[in-house]
Amino acid sequence: MQYALEPIETLSLRQMLEFGRAALYNHSFVLDSACRVQRELPKRLARRLMDLQFLPYIVVTNPHIKKVYDSYQHAFETLHNLPRVKTVEQNAEFTVLLKRLVDEHAPMLDALAAGLRECNSKPFVGAKLELNSFLENMLTSRISRRVLAEQHINLHNRRPGYIGVICTHLNLCDAVDFAVQRATQVARETYGCAPEVTCTGDLQSTIPYIPTHLDYMLYELLKNAMRAVVESRDGQARLPAIHIRICEADTDVTFRISDQGGGIAPEDLTKVWQYGYTTIDQHDNSRYQGTSDLDPIWATRPESPAQYRMGGLGFGLPMSRLYAEYFGGHLQLVSMPGYGIDAYLNLKRLEGDWQERHAEPAAPLRGTARS
Repeated sequence: MQYALEPIETLSLRQMLEFGRAALYNHSFVLDSACRVQRELPKRLARRLMDLQFLPYIVVTNPHIKKVYDSYQHAFETLHNLPRVKTVEQNAEFTVLLKRLVDEHAPMLDALAAGLRECNSKPFVGAKLELNSFLENMLTSRISRRVLAEQHINLHNRRPGYIGVICTHLNLCDAVDFAVQRATQVARETYGCAPEVTCTGDLQSTIPYIPTHLDYMLYELLKNAMRAVVESRDGQARLPAIHIRICEADTDVTFRISDQGGGIAPEDLTKVWQYGYTTIDQHDNSRYQGTSDLDPIWATRPESPAQYRMGGLGFGLPMSRLYAEYFGGHLQLVSMPGYGIDAYLNLKRLEGDWQERHAEPAAPLRGTARS
């Protein structure tokens, strides 16, 4: 595919912020942004299509994976055949189209996870499939495409306190409160109870960041902590609280989320970062399954209609680490087996000279390409 071989323009924070500020006063910058999105998204989609084409036959013919492929192919053709945006009116139509494509791709993570689970369960073959690097490429690229698309959408649909999709002063305590509300809701729906959560530290801290990314990471970490606490203390009337500490530094901020859920065995600590790994029984997980947990881009934050679930697909932790690392941060788990876990989520302030790291096409698997 010609588009898959074309060089990608690096997405930089400086350009995002400069374009965003300039667009407030000069609409030609919005049109420049539209042209860049039109150039970049087809190339990035083409690379993922090529990755999918080089998957082993047993994977690429899976109906869930085929659904992902067809969705990407449709988006590529739609954007490739679109006339170049030159006017304000054309940009308004393009923004509507872009939003529709973003929404249509929201369920694709579920399809990817379901396809991975089915392929891994195949006798003899499943255990030999090594798809972690493929998924890392797919999901890193997905983050970059959505940032690119959402940035342009929000340059057109302006919001106070935002430059495109970046909230210039995101209140960290408010973000914790939002994640606590969601995680508490799903824990009570699943188990009938939930541990209390306390938050201390730099409670007035604000940073420039993308709210939906932080929402996703905090929710996943709190959801895992609540599940561990409840299931390890089954039948106990009083559950130990989960403690969150916010620590602000000059260039970054760190969340420490501490639970008393029993910890993770040393031999399992590396497995939790593998896509598809879960400790939930796949034969009896109806109360855990859900779609919204995989997708960090919600239409609105508090009013999202999504029904959250405790998990069971094995994407939450590796996806959270991917989101943290995409903007230069990191996520680390420190386990004390028999007691609990301290999760350290470090985030870089979205300012300065950050540039994205590319998800290049994975190397073709020898002898496994589709004919």
